[in-house]
Amino acid sequence: MATVLKSIFEVLTDSPPISDPRMDLFLLRAPVQLITTIALYLAIIYKIGPNFMKDRKPFNLRNILIAYNIAQIIFNLVVFVIIAAYVQGKSVFCAQCDPEGSPKSSLTVVGHYSYLLLKYFDLVETMFYVLRKKERQISFLHVYHHIGILVAAWVSGKYFPGGQAGFVALYNTLIHSVMYCYYLFSVLNYSKTLWWKKYVTLIQIVQHCVIFLSVFPAVVNVNCSYPKGWMGLFALNLTVIIYLFVKFYKKTYLTDHKKQHSK
Repeated sequence: MATVLKSIFEVLTDSPPISDPRMDLFLLRAPVQLITTIALYLAIIYKIGPNFMKDRKPFNLRNILIAYNIAQIIFNLVVFVIIAAYVQGKSVFCAQCDPEGSPKSSLTVVGHYSYLLLKYFDLVETMFYVLRKKERQISFLHVYHHIGILVAAWVSGKYFPGGQAGFVALYNTLIHSVMYCYYLFSVLNYSKTLWWKKYVTLIQIVQHCVIFLSVFPAVVNVNCSYPKGWMGLFALNLTVIIYLFVKFYKKTYLTDHKKQHSK
């Protein structure tokens, strides 16, 4: 029993035997950092934040939101360019990890680590909802999606950075650039340009479908050495996310739209 507990402790605090030594970086050193971040995130958005805002009026964060959305657009585009350079010449049917010393080793580290930091940065968005008392925006889909993609980016980056995961980051950063453009226009009150709100949701659904098609080949390709178990779990997670997004789209843009027209 003591040996088992010792092994669990070693994995949670540090795991050099199975992790990639190149990724021993800030917020990526040990699983306990990820677990602590997620626990703190959930505590803030569901308990600490609401209690803090209980007797307060919603904060006016217009300027902060403008800056945040602009930063997200720029950061996502920069990471997109880095990842695009990384996946150039790689096959979506099987993209192997690039070991230390390989031509794309530095791009592997910079690209994947930058993408991971973006996923941490995404969590700030939920904090803004809390401070603005936009509880409706903190849906199960929103929280599950943020945590799920963070965990996926962390695990991939810690144990097998780059490779097939590069395609996930490529599509995700591109679509997020579009998504945060919409959010920016929304904050700026460009109401005439917001007719494409439902299409932002649609391209998110398409994005996750494309990502699914990008990772599934690694699962079924017997000649691909990229971890099949991990890709299988990630494909399953994508299936759940796609289902939740489709459900949200139907409820928001189809069911509610019909109800409005029937009044």
